Amino acid sequence: MAGHGPSHGAGAHGSHPIHVHPVRPLYRFFAVALPASMWFFVMYRARKDGPALLGWKHPWDH
Repeated sequence: MAGHGPSHGAGAHGSHPIHVHPVRPLYRFFAVALPASMWFFVMYRARKDGPALLGWKHPWDH
């Protein structure tokens, strides 16, 4: 059926035909730093412009 033993397939010792390489540390750093900096910027702008964006305060009202 679907599954074969380790003696069948691409490798004789149970090796999988697809090899996934480990992620480089620089890519992992950017994968964490870029979304984090985006959310920090979004929260900063929400703190500054949030009431005007939600309609609670008009920018021209002083």
